[in-house]
Amino acid sequence: MRTPQAALGIAVRLGTLLFSAVFALAFGGGGLYFGVLPLARTMSAAWEVRSWQAVAAEVLSSQLTSNHDGDGTTYAVRARYRYTAGGRTHESTRIGLDPEAGSDNIGDWHQRWHTRLSSARDRGQTVTVWVDPEDPTRSVLDPHIRWAKAIFHLPFALVFTGVGLGALWMFWRALTGRDAGAFDAARLRRSRTTADAAAQLAGGAPPRSSASRGQGFLWFFALFWCGISFPMAALFWMSGSPWWGKAFVSVFVVIGIGVLTLAWRQSVRAWRFAGTSVRFEPAGPRAGEAFEVELALSSRALRNATPAGRRLRLAQYRVDDAGSGTQERRVEAFERAATVMPDMAGGERWHARFELPADAPTHGGRRSGERVDWRLEILAAEGAVEVSYDVPVQETPARSAGHPRAAPDRFDHRAAWGREEAIPPRHEGWSVGDASLPLPDSVQVVERPDVWEMRFRQVGWRWVAALAMVPAGILSVLWWRSAPRASWLDALGSGPWWGVALLLLLALHAGTRQWRLRVRDDGVEREVVSWMWRRTRVVSLASLDHLFHKLLYTQSSGQAMTAFHALHAREAATGPSVRLTPGLPGAASVIAVARALQVAREHRVGRFTPGALRARSGASWRPAAGWLVWALWLLLLAAGPRWL
Repeated sequence: MRTPQAALGIAVRLGTLLFSAVFALAFGGGGLYFGVLPLARTMSAAWEVRSWQAVAAEVLSSQLTSNHDGDGTTYAVRARYRYTAGGRTHESTRIGLDPEAGSDNIGDWHQRWHTRLSSARDRGQTVTVWVDPEDPTRSVLDPHIRWAKAIFHLPFALVFTGVGLGALWMFWRALTGRDAGAFDAARLRRSRTTADAAAQLAGGAPPRSSASRGQGFLWFFALFWCGISFPMAALFWMSGSPWWGKAFVSVFVVIGIGVLTLAWRQSVRAWRFAGTSVRFEPAGPRAGEAFEVELALSSRALRNATPAGRRLRLAQYRVDDAGSGTQERRVEAFERAATVMPDMAGGERWHARFELPADAPTHGGRRSGERVDWRLEILAAEGAVEVSYDVPVQETPARSAGHPRAAPDRFDHRAAWGREEAIPPRHEGWSVGDASLPLPDSVQVVERPDVWEMRFRQVGWRWVAALAMVPAGILSVLWWRSAPRASWLDALGSGPWWGVALLLLLALHAGTRQWRLRVRDDGVEREVVSWMWRRTRVVSLASLDHLFHKLLYTQSSGQAMTAFHALHAREAATGPSVRLTPGLPGAASVIAVARALQVAREHRVGRFTPGALRARSGASWRPAAGWLVWALWLLLLAAGPRWL
């Protein structure tokens, strides 16, 4: 009887076969037809004509045809010429090395040859033609390689063909059943009912280092990126593109060089640790128990090691691979100094002992929507990770069986979302020292006779404005220098004009956006204002007795993660809430702002400023004068330079 695991294995195998077959045919066929074959024909013809002889030829006709479509205009030069070779007169129409070449718009090769041939025909001059001495009927006008066109075919030959070959390799492995072992190993890792699962896995092939596993993807990405960006940059630099276009494509070249450097360093690191063996005792470490690890490192693996760098770290990572990308965070780590013993081959053997937490989850399992990775990391002297190895940790049978007393996940990243942390008012037990919590650097306090104001720096929005302003400026310059429009409808119906409109709107709002919080004697006013619009919300001073903070978003920097919280207030103990602040780094920053607001309220409550305009409670919104700047900019673009 077929088990569910076997049926799943067959389904995975069939899906792999279908997926890889489609990619092999689509990308491999495209790379062969648009890349490999044209390049092969060009190179073969260039090698063949190197021994042909030069003779004079009379130009009979020359014509430049053009073809207009949605992608632009392509050109093709057609010519007929007569020459004498081998005692006989011959006629031919071949111009370049590729006799099957059609029309294209790569460079100005067609236009230059049409001009040259037309000029020779009109003036009665001859041109040089290269003739095959063994077969005088074969000739060519241009024996040189069109490098611009050859570069155009390179991405198809390298990237598409490479992807097709990789898909073909996956198809062959799935067809011959060589991936069955990998599927069985993955199924065995997921099995939590037998105590020997991890030991069976550990008894197979030796674990591979992170450098060895990651170098294949890096080289594939480097081939993909450089195979496209380098030829495209070469085409831009060889053509008459403007300087800003050349500078723009050069950025991709610099990124490609960086990716190649990273891939090379990864391969060097993989070579250094290629002979390293890892042994765990017991082979399948269990949660709540201790285990020992032994590393056998060769002399080349120790090339950059120092006595201070002989440290190992056992770390638990949570990997979020649910979306298009992959994000990971280190949630806990245990560092140990290794006991070192030299071996006869010039290497070393490192020994260390670790104790796993009682609630350690299984390596490769799922917790709180994230994948669990246990890694044994070799640390360099400065604390950086040289390489890491997977540790086949197994959780205890009671937890794996869903024991009712199993503790909740300590590292559930979703637990903080939506959780409200109350901030008690001053009269409920916080001391004067609590009021002296330092405000974050992004907060500025301004006090005037009629108001106490807190201003929040909007660094993220300024970056958004800068990023939006760059393409808006480029599109504006291109639109301004384009041909004059016949009417306003031509401008309003074009894509670039609307692109400038949206980008400019975003830049003006983000570049001038300000967030202010004011404490008056009659209420607390939150104001979010920019050149484009102004939004205000006024709540009573009593709402400062019902403050709480809540996680707004998180920001990752490498393996570190910063949580940004926002301060909220309620008019009463229950009911709707109002967000008072933007995201602030850490809960301590929000508490400091809350304490400052409560102290400011105590200094102002019950004090009426004569002649002051009482603020209305509730929310209001109104546009600002920046719309005039926005409209004037777009009107000038729509009108064009003809109005100046």
